[in-house]
Amino acid sequence: MVVAALPWGFLWQRPQQIASGLAIKGHRVIYFQNPTYLKTSIKINNSFLTREAMQNLYVANLFPPPFFGKLRVVTEKLGFLLFKTYLRWLSIKPDVVIIYSLMYDFLLGPMKSMGLRILYDCIDDHSAFSGTSDVSKVLKAEERIVKESAVVTATSRNLCERLSKTNPNCHYVPNAVDFDHFHKATRITEKPKDMQHLKPPIIGFIGAIYDWIDIGLICKLAQTHPDYSIIIVGPIEYGQERLRKQQNITTVGAKPYSLLPHYLAHVDVCLIPFKINRLTLAANPIKLYEYLAAGKPVVSTPLPEVRDNASHVAMIADDADDFIRKVETAANETKNPKDRGLIQERINFAKNNSWKARVDTIEKLLEHSANLPSHHMT
Repeated sequence: MVVAALPWGFLWQRPQQIASGLAIKGHRVIYFQNPTYLKTSIKINNSFLTREAMQNLYVANLFPPPFFGKLRVVTEKLGFLLFKTYLRWLSIKPDVVIIYSLMYDFLLGPMKSMGLRILYDCIDDHSAFSGTSDVSKVLKAEERIVKESAVVTATSRNLCERLSKTNPNCHYVPNAVDFDHFHKATRITEKPKDMQHLKPPIIGFIGAIYDWIDIGLICKLAQTHPDYSIIIVGPIEYGQERLRKQQNITTVGAKPYSLLPHYLAHVDVCLIPFKINRLTLAANPIKLYEYLAAGKPVVSTPLPEVRDNASHVAMIADDADDFIRKVETAANETKNPKDRGLIQERINFAKNNSWKARVDTIEKLLEHSANLPSHHMT
């Protein structure tokens, strides 16, 4: 069982990759999205009770009433009742729950009473998001989950070091890539229609734009190089107006996961323009592995997880001016005979960091911790 913050169909990320990978290996998985509190703003297209997303994997929503304070116990009891009802309905008797969302801390006690083993898979410094209204509440919820977990995994060394102080059974399991999917970019020749007007070199960012992305850096690159075509593929939740002011920046919005390799195939240089702050110091960008699976040159700001793991296959910039210089160097690669050895090194790095390998690692950690046969896992 997986309890996650991300809706199943929004941005195919680590929770979906781990859940689907376990399902492919034959485990029956139920994937709970974040609790959707009963209110009039619920979107009809996301209000299903449960659905079969793929073989062995079901996606479900909880609808507890949003009580707080002394009445929060009502939310918790009704939430747990719904939770158990789903499991009975689907005839699933889970032994293990993988937790991504801190919003499920209210189910910790009931989960333990059911005999569930807990794995907390930490993918971010949750207290560092700019929209966090009560940092101490977030940290306390996380601490409760970490203490109750049989195993803790973390996507960055930064997170692993912090969480291991609460639970020493903490393991560093970085992000990865669906290698076959993104490696297809090396064989795709047809250009998407909304890219056909772009002239090389094409500089690309594939992913969501939130406030941890350095919009100023992207705009400075566009201003310094009006000869560059810069494309952003993904939803833009921040800085839309600033980006639109740059004539050589094209935004095409969110695209289905299946189409991302088609865009990546025609990008000459890939960007990881993250700000450096408490949130990103703990980040392990999935896009690094996706870009490299296509053999593309990557330019990144100095994120510890990129610098420490991939400096031999990605260019790490010291500051904004150095970032632009390194993009220039990477763009020149398209003008000169390509270094097949370097391209292959990038591809090999991505191939060695596949989601299949991460699923195998998490499966082994769960089996070892729970001491259960593999077919009783999720």
